Formats: sequence, C-alpha cells, structure tokens
Amino acid sequence: MNRLNLAIIGSCLALGVAGYFIVGKPGMPDDPMSKRQEGLAEKIKTDPMSLTPAETLSRLELATRKDPASPQPHFFIGEMLRAQGRSEDAARAYQSALRRDEDFVPALVALADTLVELSGGGVSPQATRLYGRAYQLDETQVRAGMWAAMGAAQAGDQAKAEQAMRYIYNKLPEDDPRRERFKGMIAAIGQGEAAAPAPDAAPTE
Repeated sequence: MNRLNLAIIGSCLALGVAGYFIVGKPGMPDDPMSKRQEGLAEKIKTDPMSLTPAETLSRLELATRKDPASPQPHFFIGEMLRAQGRSEDAARAYQSALRRDEDFVPALVALADTLVELSGGGVSPQATRLYGRAYQLDETQVRAGMWAAMGAAQAGDQAKAEQAMRYIYNKLPEDDPRRERFKGMIAAIGQGEAAAPAPDAAPTE
C-alpha cells in the first residue's frame, strides 16, 4: 500500500464511529447510510486495508460533514480523485480544502500540480502563485519553489525567475545534491531560456 493509501486510511481511522446519516449515497447499496457507516467503521477497526475506493470516499465525505471547517478530508478526496485520473474533480476538491484553510500547504501544492497536469506541462500564473505561496509558507517545499520560478520564467520574467532560483539554491545545504540541478537551471535562465519543463516532467516528489 502506497503512502497516499496509508494516509487516507489514517484519516478514516481518525473519524471514529459517530456521526451517521440516514440518507443513501449513489453508487453504494440501498441500505440506510447509518448501517453503511456502522459497517465501514467496523471494517476500519478490523481490516482497514480492505476498504474499497468507494468506501474510503464515503468515510471522507462523512468527515467533511462532521468537521466542515477542516481542509484535510477535502484534500484526501482530491488525492483519491487525482489517482483515478479525475484531475478536474480533484482540482475542485483541493479548492474546497483551500476555502477552509487558504494556507494549507499540501492542497496548495496539489492544486498547482493538478493545474500543470491539466495544462499539459505549462505553469500558469495561478499555478505559479500557488507554488510560490507554498514555498513561502514552508521552505522545505523546494520543488514548489522551483516550479514557481519556472512559472515566472515561462511568463517571461527572467529576472524574477533567476532571483527565485538563486534564493532557493542559497538555502540548500552545501551537501544537498539538488544544488547541481539548480546551478544548471540558474545558468539556463541567465542565458534567457524559458526553463520550461518538458511534458514528461510533470510535478512529482
């Protein structure tokens, strides 16, 4: 089981067994929601790895109702939808997370990544802002900072892109292997290249 599934299972475990609903849900059996959620709660306690995607989504949707101010369930719903190839739906889920906490770094990065994927590799001004905000909030998000700089370069602001790249480069430890990669990108930007990522270089960790 990958990190995403483990994180989602952990989120489901945190839901507990309370907060049942009496209405049905499309795509699931016609039992009352309270019975379904009771069964899922027991499954989470006894065999969480056996949860199906539909069951996991059901628990996450329950979490959005139990704690409507929390961005986390919306973020995990986005992660599941994105893993299923439903990028536009995932983007909406990430946006829902950010409406609850505009500085929720995982959703900032995930929404920016999804926008890049939807554009075929281009870093739009919106994605650039999201990446830049994520790096501003958490400077361990080096990849986000790098993509924000790429967005500036693609927009034609080479000076801003180079400044951002140098800032990130100078923050990296001397023995960080990423420094060599940043050297090359800084040199390319300095020569006026757009530093645009190739289509097969979609944002990944």
